[in-house]
Amino acid sequence: MVQILWLVRDKVLGFLKNERAQDTFEYILIIGGISVAVILAVVAVTPSLLSSVLTGVCDAISGIKGMENVSC
Repeated sequence: MVQILWLVRDKVLGFLKNERAQDTFEYILIIGGISVAVILAVVAVTPSLLSSVLTGVCDAISGIKGMENVSC
């Protein structure tokens, strides 16, 4: 069991020291930035979409048993 833990630890530390870890982190940041930009563009182009989504979420919360008294 201890050998497995040491093996996992060595693999994780080896990955973090590798250049691939930095590349992976950069890709995650790029994908996150693009996602935020797309969401902001959709909200900017169709502001009624945001109110529709909020209305749908409030209706869904109100439909849950025991959550009838929650107001949005």
